[in-house]
Amino acid sequence: MDEIHPILQLATWADMQQVMPIWFLPVTAFVFGSIVGSFLNVCIHRMPRGHSIVAPLSHCYSCTREIAWFDNIPLISYLFLRGKCRYCRAPFSVRYWLVELLTAILFAVIWEKFHPSQAAVYTLFVSGLIVATFIDFEHYIIPNEITLGGIVAGILCSAFVPSLQNEMSHVMATLWSLAGAGACYGTLWVVLELGKRFLGVKKLALPKSTEVSLTPEGIGMESNSERWEDIFSRETDVLTFTGTDVHLGGKTWQTAEIQVDWQEVKVDEEVFRLGELGKLTATTEIIYVPREAMGFGDVKFIAAIGAFLGPKAIFFVILVSSLTGSLVGLTSMLIGKREWGLRLPYGPYLAFAALLWPFWGSRFNAYFFNSWLGQ
Repeated sequence: MDEIHPILQLATWADMQQVMPIWFLPVTAFVFGSIVGSFLNVCIHRMPRGHSIVAPLSHCYSCTREIAWFDNIPLISYLFLRGKCRYCRAPFSVRYWLVELLTAILFAVIWEKFHPSQAAVYTLFVSGLIVATFIDFEHYIIPNEITLGGIVAGILCSAFVPSLQNEMSHVMATLWSLAGAGACYGTLWVVLELGKRFLGVKKLALPKSTEVSLTPEGIGMESNSERWEDIFSRETDVLTFTGTDVHLGGKTWQTAEIQVDWQEVKVDEEVFRLGELGKLTATTEIIYVPREAMGFGDVKFIAAIGAFLGPKAIFFVILVSSLTGSLVGLTSMLIGKREWGLRLPYGPYLAFAALLWPFWGSRFNAYFFNSWLGQ
């Protein structure tokens, strides 16, 4: 009988690791991660705009020319082209290169540390965290494809890879995943509702007969202006005021009740799409602005995180995300980058805390609950 090649006799992952060069997995994961990062850039740009992430193929958003394959090599092409389109020389955001690099590094670290079954799930999980982070930073929203889709993905992944929940039983792992999603959702929902109760609606008093202007980008008041992203935290938020001498295109209202949400502008009984508004001007003295502790997308997002990480991660994720967000917000105000009261996206800090959990979360919990609480 012919001798069986030794590699065919390997039965465990430990055996595989002994045969493979030490650099093989991290390098392979790095290369694959850079390719995935290129796709994540497509998701980050297109998802919040409601565009397909499949078609059309990658193209320059300035000259609309399709990007050739040799100009779309992750990490390399951006540097070779110096971050510009080959044809029109319009600059590409450095975010494209950073996302590719970040994804590549995280994939390499994950595949170096975890068993392949867990590593495969964590790469999916991290991909969702990256997309949510960059969309939330730019648009102050987290798409349902990431939040609701993440809840389903977390439950299914836990069912197939029970070690994610430190279980051997597929059924128990699924139950822990459901518990994690529900507990995380419920905890942050309570925070959201308490914030709504205490913050409520802000009454913004203006100098007498102040002219304000509404555009698809935001609201302008004399020398001050605010973007809608800094005003609306969730889909139910509404800005209202009574305006006089109201003008919109060729239409005029002597007095009108004006309501604005994240999609529409209502002038008395007439409704206009916010994205197609043009410019509305009016005179007013009081504007009622919604105030929220956070957006509802954050609540759904932490439910997705809980589905992957389980209920044991709640304390760590909320604590670390709150501390990190507060530190960044205070630092930004101290160096003059933000004003007090402007909304800070919370999703990126939830993502940061969730990313840390698989590496250090369990040890933190053990230290905190055993040392600090004396258990």
